[in-house]
Amino acid sequence: MTNGTKLIKNGTIVNSRGEFKGNILIKNGKIAALLDPEIQIEADEVIDAGGNFIIPGGVDTHTHMMDPGHTEREDFTTGTMAAAYGGITTVIDHHRTVPPVYSVKELEEKIQYLRDKAVVDFGLKGGGSPDNVDKLKDMWDAGVTGFKMFTCDLHGVKAMLPGNLYNTFRELRRIGGIALIHCEDNSITSLNEERLKKEGRNDYLSQCEWRSALAERIAVETVIAVAKETGARVVIAHVSQPVLLEKIKEARDEGYPIYAESCPHYFYLTVEDLEKKGPWVKFTPPMKTKEDVAKMWELFNKGYVTTIGSDHCPYPKEDKIPGEKNIWDAPNGIPGVETSMRLMLNAVSEGKTTLNRIVETMCENPAKIYGLYPKKGAIEIGADADIVILDMEKEEALSNDRVISKCGWTPYDGMKIKGVPALVMVRGQVVTKDGKVLGKPGMGQFVPRQK
Repeated sequence: MTNGTKLIKNGTIVNSRGEFKGNILIKNGKIAALLDPEIQIEADEVIDAGGNFIIPGGVDTHTHMMDPGHTEREDFTTGTMAAAYGGITTVIDHHRTVPPVYSVKELEEKIQYLRDKAVVDFGLKGGGSPDNVDKLKDMWDAGVTGFKMFTCDLHGVKAMLPGNLYNTFRELRRIGGIALIHCEDNSITSLNEERLKKEGRNDYLSQCEWRSALAERIAVETVIAVAKETGARVVIAHVSQPVLLEKIKEARDEGYPIYAESCPHYFYLTVEDLEKKGPWVKFTPPMKTKEDVAKMWELFNKGYVTTIGSDHCPYPKEDKIPGEKNIWDAPNGIPGVETSMRLMLNAVSEGKTTLNRIVETMCENPAKIYGLYPKKGAIEIGADADIVILDMEKEEALSNDRVISKCGWTPYDGMKIKGVPALVMVRGQVVTKDGKVLGKPGMGQFVPRQK
């Protein structure tokens, strides 16, 4: 059985339910068999996992690659190289490129434009706005994984007010679609900004008052209420507060398809980091307190977080530097696609969580919710051979000097971690090995939602 086959042996395969020793046979880019280690079989290429853990490739459902349109920040090749380095084998990209994806026309143009640029596989989101409810079905039928929308004016995107949400959610329920929603109340953030600037506040901590916890809470509660009324499937993006994880979990326990996404920065960074680093950790919603972080980990381990996304939103250093003098002059957003899995693996090494929960929230659940499972997010017969061999004993320091993303910096510069993706495969092709990105543009393919 040597027709283009690869065999990964001597590893422990991990899923959300447990782990088992097994060999993985790959043929034509897919998992052809999961074999008992005692079974001898020939293959064209044998990869020794060295006794390490093997997990499915990560599925990052919240990235801003900014290509086409803002390639001074990131382009699809550098962004997907960073993903490969980080153990992410499928990215789902935001709609907010140029032109933004608000209809099937822009979607088809973007798919064509990106075909030869990706190092890992990719899906796409459409955008939801007050003006394009009638365009959602065509995009859904064309294979988008979902629709991104905002409850506030941000990044030049129109806010979805409650009436807009109601109309859009009714349409999503009708077509079977799903929304990923940035939740901050626009009226509160606008009034806060006006007040703070009038007071001359340009200190770093002013950002926590601008994008306040109340603004996030009111928006989340509104989205939950409208989602319950319409029955729409909704993912609340980058949840930063434990109390909101509890509210979302309560709705899900009542039978509503309402899910929580969070990000590694809400499990690592606090207001103390904002006070010290200012623009380099400026994102929204902002981070919270050490006590909040501890509670976030507690709820993460109880299953309150459905997915972990990076919210990879890079900016060049020169865009962030002005914020060192006046925090308002720095844009919101940090890079993360290459560090997200490393940070969560480090948490496993520190005993804060388990590999099973990492696989569940970074591989299985993202693929399930956005219609890519079991093609993606699973080590199962018939799935794409998107595979990560981990080295949980390897220690390294995150460093600006090693960043793959075009932005060239990380908010975690100097942080020591333990546990890294040692070898990364996309459909059986090695894209990263021992910290070196081997994948080339064009190796990644567009992955439409499974219908």
